[in-house]
Amino acid sequence: MEEMKQIEESDVIEWLQAHPDLFSRHPELVDSLNLLHEAGAESLIELQVDRLRTENRQLKAQLQTLAGIAGENERLMQRLHQLTLEIMTTDDTREFIERLMDRLAGDFEAGSVRLHLLAPHSELNDAEAVTIHQDPVPDWFEDILARGKIVFGRLTRAKLEVLFPTRHESIGSAALVPVNHTGLLAIGSDSAGRFNPDMGTLFLELLGTTIRHRLELASDDHRKSA
Repeated sequence: MEEMKQIEESDVIEWLQAHPDLFSRHPELVDSLNLLHEAGAESLIELQVDRLRTENRQLKAQLQTLAGIAGENERLMQRLHQLTLEIMTTDDTREFIERLMDRLAGDFEAGSVRLHLLAPHSELNDAEAVTIHQDPVPDWFEDILARGKIVFGRLTRAKLEVLFPTRHESIGSAALVPVNHTGLLAIGSDSAGRFNPDMGTLFLELLGTTIRHRLELASDDHRKSA
């Protein structure tokens, strides 16, 4: 006689998933189930309702997070539009960068904002909010530029010392925005929770593009006048 196959718990679960109407066809089976509450159909329904409520709370939290990101993006986009109108009319690149840094510090309640460039720029070499890196930058700096992705969150002390040389001790979190392959915009906040990976990136991506175009425009004008 052929030996009967031993039924595993996973086999039962798989079969029940394939036959979800079992208890509708055989309601008497519910009486023999060991449920979390009193045995019976009402207990099973309560269990299902509890699970649905938990899932609903999770979905509601996710929607609130997405709504918050969308709202913040909308506000920042309005500020970017206004900022662009105000500062793109400036003929001086240094004035453009300095006004930009001031506005960003206010919009993000930032403790420090700095633009890091890998090559000298005739109009920005002595700008207060600009760091020109004559020596090779750390590998992590190059990796950010190579990936071209914005980085949010808390940073190590070594990174903060490079990005915010005079304010590194007070910076709790930061946003690092690649400016093509030529530089990095660093926005630092005293709050450890101000910049986090769940933030929207659209505003900062467009901001990085705006800075890149302005620097390229200045370079083109410098070559034409040379």
